[in-house]
Amino acid sequence: MKKTVAVLLTVVVLFVFTGLAQAAESSIAGVWSVPLLKGKDKGKEGSHVEIFEKDGVYYGKIVKLTTAPADALCTTCNKERKDKPLLGMLILWGFKKEAGRYVDGKVYAVEVGKEYNCTLTLLSPDKLKVTARVLFLSESHYWTRVK
Repeated sequence: MKKTVAVLLTVVVLFVFTGLAQAAESSIAGVWSVPLLKGKDKGKEGSHVEIFEKDGVYYGKIVKLTTAPADALCTTCNKERKDKPLLGMLILWGFKKEAGRYVDGKVYAVEVGKEYNCTLTLLSPDKLKVTARVLFLSESHYWTRVK
């Protein structure tokens, strides 16, 4: 009898924690702190990016600059982004949720003025893995959720 109760209790606890884990699986929507990727301040917070969903597709735009003035322009950007304001610039687009990851998107790296194929993976409610790819090479960076 004690063994049966213990097994049932274990099963109930597992279901509860599994349910909580699924409930805790946040969306990537929200504001994320993005570290600088190069320079003397490499690794320090450089900006905040707001990720939002529209019609099942995820996008991200710069909503705060922490190491540059709010009216800073993108001098490293190419083509239509050249000398446009960084604040409000769309740097993530086209992501679709698939098997717990966000795939088929693009990221624009303002620091180098290049666009990359990208995958986003929510590692925890407050940690996002951003993996940019060119051909068979990839590089990952980690963003943290702003609270």
